[in-house]
Amino acid sequence: MDNYLNHRWPQGPGLQLPPVPSGQTPAPHQKPRRSLRRWLVPLLSVALCLILLGGICFWAVNGIAEMLSQIEPPTLPDDPRPWSSRHVERESSDWSPDDLPWGDPDPSVELSTRAAGPALSGRQAYQAALPTLVCVEAVHANRFDSASVGTGVVVTDSGYVLTNYHIIDDTVTIQVQLLEGDRRIFDAKVIGFDENFDLAVLKFDPGEVELTPAQLGDSDQLAVGDWVYAVGNPMGYLRGSMSVGVVSALDRDEDEAGSALGLIQTDAVLNPGNSGGALVNESGQVVGITCAKITGVVREDGESIEDAVVLEGMGLAIPISDAIPFVNHILATGRTWRPAMGITCFAAEADGRQGIQVQTVTGASAREAGLKKGDLILTANGTPVTTLVELRRVLYRTGVDEELTCVVLRRGEELEITFTLTDSLTQN
Repeated sequence: MDNYLNHRWPQGPGLQLPPVPSGQTPAPHQKPRRSLRRWLVPLLSVALCLILLGGICFWAVNGIAEMLSQIEPPTLPDDPRPWSSRHVERESSDWSPDDLPWGDPDPSVELSTRAAGPALSGRQAYQAALPTLVCVEAVHANRFDSASVGTGVVVTDSGYVLTNYHIIDDTVTIQVQLLEGDRRIFDAKVIGFDENFDLAVLKFDPGEVELTPAQLGDSDQLAVGDWVYAVGNPMGYLRGSMSVGVVSALDRDEDEAGSALGLIQTDAVLNPGNSGGALVNESGQVVGITCAKITGVVREDGESIEDAVVLEGMGLAIPISDAIPFVNHILATGRTWRPAMGITCFAAEADGRQGIQVQTVTGASAREAGLKKGDLILTANGTPVTTLVELRRVLYRTGVDEELTCVVLRRGEELEITFTLTDSLTQN
């Protein structure tokens, strides 16, 4: 590499005048005279060069302007929708979930969150999260030498791991390896998954290896602007990488992010391989499972718009407090559930009140309890509900076969209606 600072000029203390004999003074220096011809020729040469250069520039600028005027800017659809990087269409195959390596559920295992502790430095948060993470590698079915690689969060010292379903989709064998410490590779089995919520629970036998389970924090306590860290395995081989950002938004719903859970949006950098990794709060607790990033827009038919727009700093994570009811049900039964009221509904306003308006009542329990079309649900189990995400959150945390008490507004009068939630996944 050239380093022009190595070549200094003038070098040394500078040139000195030759010595002058004593009694003599140097003759004064006289500038030679220049004739008019000697000045005229260079001036004419410079003028001609400038005229020629100006003509070339004028021709070039006009040509570029004409070319740009013929280029049509890309157009977006009237209603562009965000496209998530995890929504990749799978190649057709004869694969089914039965081809996964399955393990048995354990009802004695149950996860819960802890209150946040004191704020840690970024270094301390990283040191708390890294030992709890594994690399997840799943080999695809009917594809030679093809595998999905992501991240997983160890949640018990017996080897249970939370990760994303899309990592194990269309795969037949799964292995995990700690991102820190012991480098042995462990075979993992699937306890259960929820495809729509992009959650999967794995189990591996650590043997004599002592695992460090993650501390799970209450994601309900997050607020926009809170600092968070994403720790995972980007690109499948940059193990233990951490990026930092803030909570950009909360409760990104189904229409915006492709999930019925209200997702956490963050500007912490996420890349392929971060899937299933940890979104960590300032206390070093896992408050989300990183799952996707919004990278562009799509047309309504699902076709991506190339070269139209590139989005950066829009990562998504599943809130851990919203995931736990499903994870605990998977741990206990090996399958997921979907607590439901037995209605169709939408967010609405009536008499100056915000709530969820009932469109149809399809469930027997809700119908027998007296819930009717047109009722505006104001609260569910004491929690105000003004969006579908808020209502779903109450349902999912209440659970199947549990009672839900709603305060509804009907013809200006508030009524209290109680009925039992059902599991929509078991209904035809």
